[in-house]
Amino acid sequence: MTVSTQPSDRALARRQQVLDAAAECFRRRGFHAASMAEIAKTAGMSPGHIYNLFENKDDIIAAIVERDCEEVLQRIAAFQQEGALLQKMLGDIEQAIDDRSQVADAALQLEVLAEASRNPRLAAVVHRTEALVNEKAQALIRQSLGEQAANQLPPEEIEGRALLLGALFNGLTAMSVRHAGMAQRVPAIAPVMRRMLRVLLAP
Repeated sequence: MTVSTQPSDRALARRQQVLDAAAECFRRRGFHAASMAEIAKTAGMSPGHIYNLFENKDDIIAAIVERDCEEVLQRIAAFQQEGALLQKMLGDIEQAIDDRSQVADAALQLEVLAEASRNPRLAAVVHRTEALVNEKAQALIRQSLGEQAANQLPPEEIEGRALLLGALFNGLTAMSVRHAGMAQRVPAIAPVMRRMLRVLLAP
């Protein structure tokens, strides 16, 4: 008889419950100030149950980074299914800007980056997930450009375009902390972002 090593749906749901609770605590209190007891209380379970799922807070924040990476990869894959990829991205730009300009998300992202700057283990997770996103972003750019136009560019330029694409959207997240009322600035930002996307994604 073969014994499955895959976690059950219930275990996966409990894991997501912990990650959601931890993300809320990290946003509100910061990585170091948020205790496992606080995360457990927010998740509605005992600390012992959390330790059955995660070894420590480092494991939890690494899992949050990996989950966020998977969500980005899924969004890229969804765009790649579109026939008119560039037009779809341009049409969705207001929603994309609004999604990337949430202060709560910025608080968590900045907390992760700050911890990664001093925690080699977390830094390795961030670097690995960013490499995955960049690889998929390069494929997205190649698809948008078309095979002939993409093949005329050196690989370094495709990579540079992918890095800049990530910087544009990640920068919006940071700007939501630096500037109050980013939501009110979407109408002004969107046309400029469309022009920049055309430079990066159009032949």
